[in-house]
Amino acid sequence: MQRKKKIVVLVDWYLPGYKAGGPIQSVSNIVGHLKDEFEFCIITSDTDLHADEPYSTIRADEWNSRTDGSKVYYFSSANRSYRNLRKLMLEEQADVFYLNSLFSIFFTIYPLRIRNKNLPARRFVLAPRGMLGQGALNIKPLKKKLFLFVARLMNLYKGIRWHASSELEAIEIKKVFGSQAIVQTALNLTAPRIINFIPRKKTVGELRIVFISRIAYKKNLEGTLKILATLPSSCKINFDIFGPIEDPEYWSRCEEIIQQMPSHVSVKYGGSIVNDKVVSTLNNYHLSILLTFNENFGHSIVESLVAGCIVLLSDQTPWKNLATQKIGWDIPLSNEAEIKAALIETCLMDQNNFDQWSKSAQEYAKGIIHNPIAIEQNRLLFA
Repeated sequence: MQRKKKIVVLVDWYLPGYKAGGPIQSVSNIVGHLKDEFEFCIITSDTDLHADEPYSTIRADEWNSRTDGSKVYYFSSANRSYRNLRKLMLEEQADVFYLNSLFSIFFTIYPLRIRNKNLPARRFVLAPRGMLGQGALNIKPLKKKLFLFVARLMNLYKGIRWHASSELEAIEIKKVFGSQAIVQTALNLTAPRIINFIPRKKTVGELRIVFISRIAYKKNLEGTLKILATLPSSCKINFDIFGPIEDPEYWSRCEEIIQQMPSHVSVKYGGSIVNDKVVSTLNNYHLSILLTFNENFGHSIVESLVAGCIVLLSDQTPWKNLATQKIGWDIPLSNEAEIKAALIETCLMDQNNFDQWSKSAQEYAKGIIHNPIAIEQNRLLFA
């Protein structure tokens, strides 16, 4: 029997973690779809994003076997060093090393330095996970520009293969690293599952809205709240927020807006949700909103569609022409009037109209989940 290619994945956070959102799901879904063809070994940290205590169900600083056939090495903070990472990478003799961040010191910069010194012949694939989008680069821009300048000067990324999750991200990569950059587009995969339509009551003039994402500047919760505050009193709004608070100072600004909301707009924060509870939570809402400054994929967007939630997005995601398909909207952030109009339109939907849009969203989700082209694209990343 032919030996499976070994793929060593380096990612800051992984299962059973969930607070880091998309990258965890992206890696988990690749493993889920391709585990029969490749041997996956994941190197990660033993503590979830912004958590104080390590995971209670794992053994740190050794390999842990998962039920999907993969192995995971959870580095403790005490043993997280360049020397220990180098030793582990050299021991594994991987065919491909798959990195999942642009700026991570331990899980991207160190591995690239180890590649240049010790593993020049190995293939390295790097998924920037939306970090090269203009909206993302505009956050702390001077620091990022300086970093990228030094990295190019050191040839840190020279010769690697870039994983773009959309054609737009492929353009963004080449804009920063030049037309000679080796870029391969592979759509992010989603977990396979059976989709069932679950109807929810929709009353004209009432709207249940949900936000599921990290609470950070990039996700633009503050801008979302400001728009909701301007909706007319004829719209009764219940807006629930879920996700880890990544930036406490930013969340404080959001709380100030929440405290001044008009009486017809009710806002609640529900904390973080583990991945396997996301769809069941979304089943309680009519509309999922994410007016992000930049999103290279957006797993919460796909999960919203799976649940039959209409989506209201900025135009800074890969999901386009949503209104023509009756599954939602993708609107420039500069056009607040149109965003407000979409919210009012959804609020005024009756049961029959809402059910049509909800079913259209789920049909669209089926096409994303059962996409053989996306699976083949990801297979070719490592082939």
